[in-house]
Amino acid sequence: MRKILLALISLLVVSCAHDDVLSDYQISIKHLNNQAFNERLYNTKLSLQYADSALNLLYKDSVNLIDNHSDFYYDNLARALNSIAYDNFLLSDFEKANKSLNQIYKIDESYPNKDVETNIANIINAKMRMRLRASWEADELLKKCTCNHKIHDTLCYWAKSQYYVTKLFLNCFYRDGKYQYNELLKTLNEIEQDNVNQQLMVDNTQAYTLYYALTEACQILAHITNFYLNEEGKNVFYYKKSIDYLTKSLELMNYNQIVSNYDLANNLQTLAGLINDKNRNHDYDVFEDDLNHILLIIKKNSEKFGVKYQISPGVFDNDLKMNILLHADSLFMEIRNPYQIIASKSMISDYYIRDGKLEEARPYLIFAKNFMDSINANENPDIPAAYKFKNTTSKMAERVYIGLIRSQASDNPEILTNWFSMYQSESFKAFEKEKYDFNYMELRSVDKENKKKMTYLFLSIILLFIAFATIYVFFRYAHRNNRLLKKQKQLDLERIANVETCLSIFRHDMSPYIMFLQRDNVPDEIKHDALQKLIVTLNNTMRWINISTPNGLPFKKTSFVLNDVFEQVAKGITNPNKVNLIFCDAPCLVWGDKNLVEIMLRNLINNALRYTNKGFVKVSAKKYEKDKNFIQITVEDTGCGIPKERLDELFRSDKLIENSNGVGHHGFGLMLCAYIIKKHDDETRRGCKIWVESEVNKGTKIHFILCATI
Repeated sequence: MRKILLALISLLVVSCAHDDVLSDYQISIKHLNNQAFNERLYNTKLSLQYADSALNLLYKDSVNLIDNHSDFYYDNLARALNSIAYDNFLLSDFEKANKSLNQIYKIDESYPNKDVETNIANIINAKMRMRLRASWEADELLKKCTCNHKIHDTLCYWAKSQYYVTKLFLNCFYRDGKYQYNELLKTLNEIEQDNVNQQLMVDNTQAYTLYYALTEACQILAHITNFYLNEEGKNVFYYKKSIDYLTKSLELMNYNQIVSNYDLANNLQTLAGLINDKNRNHDYDVFEDDLNHILLIIKKNSEKFGVKYQISPGVFDNDLKMNILLHADSLFMEIRNPYQIIASKSMISDYYIRDGKLEEARPYLIFAKNFMDSINANENPDIPAAYKFKNTTSKMAERVYIGLIRSQASDNPEILTNWFSMYQSESFKAFEKEKYDFNYMELRSVDKENKKKMTYLFLSIILLFIAFATIYVFFRYAHRNNRLLKKQKQLDLERIANVETCLSIFRHDMSPYIMFLQRDNVPDEIKHDALQKLIVTLNNTMRWINISTPNGLPFKKTSFVLNDVFEQVAKGITNPNKVNLIFCDAPCLVWGDKNLVEIMLRNLINNALRYTNKGFVKVSAKKYEKDKNFIQITVEDTGCGIPKERLDELFRSDKLIENSNGVGHHGFGLMLCAYIIKKHDDETRRGCKIWVESEVNKGTKIHFILCATI
């Protein structure tokens, strides 16, 4: 038939007379695609033939169509490939379905219906992921579907309707717990909002599919609210909605001349489930009239629906339930849908086992097992599902094997052990895939919650930032003023302290010399010596003032050789006791203020000469042993020395410094030296310091370290 169809269509090939008018050849392609769409559930194999014929015609004249009618070519190419993918999905041939979907994904060119066809490809792909129990992958694919095409034609609405159906089935049959409940509610609300003027129904076939999905979803919600959430009245509410959707579907079938076996079988299975729920839950007895209405529709159209069993109003016993299930099973057998056949056999056996009829359940379970085995062994060439079918039915296989064990279908221990092993294998695969799905939903739930929290946090941060920015600007201005006032106050206090210290030391150190100069009987030689010392004290005072006051002598950093400083200091030193003054060779390079170093060294040497009557005063320099980045300068004398308990008071202005002979002074020169070291420590490398080693009657060593030039 396929070859004849292709031959007839090939005779219609003509060139296009005008860009806006379709040629007979193009009309044939479009007609074949429409036929494939219309036959998708009535006769899946015929639908596949139509789509395959359209594809072959497109390939046959691809060069001409791409050059002159590229939009038409790619639109119909994607349409044909999607029909092939959907038909192969229904026939459980996932290998061929995947091949067609990959071809759609690889079309880089832009064409009018590209977003719709891509959405349809993702929906079909999601359906296959669900069968493979990769629910998390299905969810990711559905999240890519926008279904907001600018041209709201039949194809666009069909894509949107299929999107909702797939979401409902994903959460009806492939998920459990709170995610199932929340996602079902969300999808139901979206459908009710979008179902304006019955746009999502598209055609009768899609209406049956959508009503069936809504019936199943409401039935699942009734189960959840009844057994898990314990929300009073909610189960009754959803049970009623389930009946209403099933009634709409059957009424539509009643008015329609042709009904597909696939749609009718699905609706009958749902009806059997509703009857079973009513018999198990007396809360649903109030809906007996609604169920009677459904039975009346079927009874009046028994010939059309193929009903060959007794239907009596008000009788909802197990026999009716099983007759309906067996009727649905026969319909699935006619359309040769492998997945639905095994699912139907499993459902019938489950109901028999629940009713305690183990013997009745066994034939259906054994048939299902043998059917799976024949498919997986590729023993039946009429069933095109051999490639990955064993992977697509793990959920059903799990039900079949546990059913075989529960129904005691064999008394052979080896067979039972084998069935149990197969059940464990399928159960483990199911557990692994459901674990991934659970983790995915947990992460998605956490991600949503985190995004919500982050949004609130972000808004809170913005508000807080604005508030803090306002406060910061205000207080920064106030703080800046306070800081300037404090700094000015500190400077004033330092000036006062320096002046008071300077005056105190100046008065103390100058008093003895002034007394010598005021006496008439003092020899001129002593007066001259006192005058020289008075001049030194005055110079020290002036230097202190220049250095220590805030606006005094600036600190000038340079690199210099210590030998130059030693030479300069030696020129201005007076040696009243004529002791041996030694300057050791010091080629070291030092980083600091050369002028201040000279002042400090001159004060230290003068201080040493003052208290050394015999022996020597030696000035030397070397690398600091503890840190080679510093130079250690030492002024050593053989004078009277300083008691150990007085060493800590050498650089304090409030203490008198006494040598071993009890002669005391305020040590203005030592204070000046300490201040100069502090300036170097602040202005150069941290670590500059001054310290004293002394032993009574043996002498004193004053050390200080300055930065070495690197």
